[in-house]
Order: sequence, then structure tokens, then C-alpha cells
Amino acid sequence: MDAWKIGRRAWGLVLAGALAGAAAAAEPGVSDREVVVGQSIGLTGPLGELGQDIANGARAYFDGVNERGGIHGRRVRVITLDDGYKVDQTVRNVQQLVEEDQVFALFNVMGTPNSAAILPLVERAGVPFFSPFTGAEVTRSPVLPGVFNVRASYRDEAEKLVQHLATVGIQRVSVVHQANGFGKDGMAGVEAAMQRRGLKIHSAASIQTDASDAGQAVAALNDSRPGAVILITAGKPTFEFIKAYNKLRRGMQFYTLSVMGAQANIRALGPDGVGVVVASVVPFPWSHAHPLAKEYQAAMNRIGQREYSFVSFESYINAKVLAEAMRRAGRDLTRARLVAAAEGMAHVSFGGFDLGYGKDQRQGSRFVELTIIGANGRFTK
Repeated sequence: MDAWKIGRRAWGLVLAGALAGAAAAAEPGVSDREVVVGQSIGLTGPLGELGQDIANGARAYFDGVNERGGIHGRRVRVITLDDGYKVDQTVRNVQQLVEEDQVFALFNVMGTPNSAAILPLVERAGVPFFSPFTGAEVTRSPVLPGVFNVRASYRDEAEKLVQHLATVGIQRVSVVHQANGFGKDGMAGVEAAMQRRGLKIHSAASIQTDASDAGQAVAALNDSRPGAVILITAGKPTFEFIKAYNKLRRGMQFYTLSVMGAQANIRALGPDGVGVVVASVVPFPWSHAHPLAKEYQAAMNRIGQREYSFVSFESYINAKVLAEAMRRAGRDLTRARLVAAAEGMAHVSFGGFDLGYGKDQRQGSRFVELTIIGANGRFTK
């Protein structure tokens, strides 16, 4: 990480240079009529339906912004590229967005290894990067001045899950984790949360992204007879593990991270999903009382989307945070002013969802709560 770590001094020079040159040259992605931002997400591939949710949430927000006249008179144009959740394609997409499409800022890049892989490019280009769609530490520690995380981290989610398990008295907690950066980061979070309570992980197994070794992971954990299983997995590995485990032993209590929070995931699990506990990093999207949830529902309805999810709600919030930073940056919009404006958002409430940044604070929210998949195929609180 040290090879590409952005120092405060280096970013200070980038920002100062941008401010000094703003009058002399047009800012990338900014014209009198529009501002262009980019996102690379997996619209196809193993997490394609999750990627579709991300795209819909951002579109719901920015379509509404543009209908109301944009931000300081500029429409927001979002360029969305499909990377199939493949790291090398994410890198190519971001290179295109920054070098060819000349986007003003990046947001919503999906996945832990994907987000980690583009950080060197983000540093070199001096492009602001908002709301990486990951809870991994790689975008949080050390603090990267141009990177603004919105969601709680995977370690925050792991802390909430382990706290709950300890409260209800389950000590034989096993973990299955995806064999990539996302899985390793989540596993470290569970280990740390257990250690804080004087506990140890009962047993653990890894699983490939294509779930080709799901049977082996199931056998390894089942032999240890756990009291509960935490899954640090996304998409197919989650579905295949739970279904295969239930064939061997019914009644296991499964706990998953927020990446499970899409309606498509419930459909994929079918009856095996009933009772699975899911961490969420945004308020309940189906709430009829939460102001921001109601705003999100109305925005989704306006673009013809009647199926809500935690994932699309998170993306909606991400777009809202980026837009608020652009508003605060003012009409004379530059990347430097955007970063400064976001850094100055110390205490902001978006209809009951609170976040804050600062000079050395790039973690906006730490909100985590637990939900459960009900027998009706819906999330319940």
C-alpha cells in the first residue's frame, strides 16, 4: 500500500494546483451545462443483479436532480460501465472514464479487489473517488484524502454480528469467507470482534467466487458442529453454501454481511433463505415512517422501479452525498473545491441518515442494524 499511498502534502499540492489553474483551464468533466461522473459496476457476471440495483439507485437520485434543474444549473450525467465484477476490467473501465471520458469524479465502484486495484490510478489522476461499494479497510486506512467512504465498514458489520451472537449466548461461531480481498477483510473483522470479547472463531473455511468448492467448505464446517455460521461471501458462494449445508443439517442459523441485501438474493436462496440474518448499512428501505426511505421509494417509483432493496437504497444515498458535496463546492466547480467541500461536511443529516467527514475522517457513516429474511420472501426487522 505504501507504494501508492497518498500523502497529505501530495494531495495539498494537487488541490492547490487545481485551484490556481481553474481560471486558466476547464475542469475535467465540467461544462456550463453539465458535470460528468463515472461508475464501474458489475452489471453482468456473478453479481450482476446486485450491480443492476446499484445502477438503479443512482439513476433514481440523479434523474430527480436533473428534473429539478441540476446542481447550480448543471445537469449530472452519469457514465456507467459494466466490469462483470472482474478486477482487470474495472481497471480498464476506470482508465477509460478518467483518461478518455474525462469524468469529474468517480463513485460507486463495486467490490473490494476492484476498488483496491484502481486506487493507484485515482492517486495519479487526482480524481475524487466517492462511495466505493465496499466496506473494506483498504479504502479507509490509511486515510486517502481524495477518497470518501459513505457506508459503514465490514468491520463495523462484523462487530454488530458478533455483538448479537455474544448477547444471545452463541459461542461456537464458525466463518466461511470468500477467497479474495473482500473475504479476507471481513474475516479479519470477525476475528477482531471475537477477540475483544475473549472469544475465538470456532472453525473457518474459504470458498471460491464461483462456488466450485462449496461442498468442501460445507463439509469442513459441518464436521465442527458450529452453533452459528457467519458468511463473508457475496452472490453465488452464499447461495450454494447455505443450500448445500441445509441438505446436510437443517436448522443452522446463518448470518451475512450487507452485500446480501438485494431482493434477487432472496429469490436465489428460495426457501433456504428463511431465517437468514443480514446486516444492513442503511435504514430499512420499505419503511413508511423513515423520511429518507420514503424519499427513495418515491424516486424509484418515478423511474419505474417498484422493487426496493438495501443495495439500491445505499446507491441512492451515495449519489445524494456526492451531489451535496457538489452543491457545497459552489458554481465554480473544481475537483479541489469538491474535496474541500466534502471534507467540511462534519455533521450532515439526510432525512434521518447521519454522516460526517473531517480533515482526517473519510468514513461517513457507521450505521449498522440487523434484519432477517422472513417466510414471505421479504426482509423484516
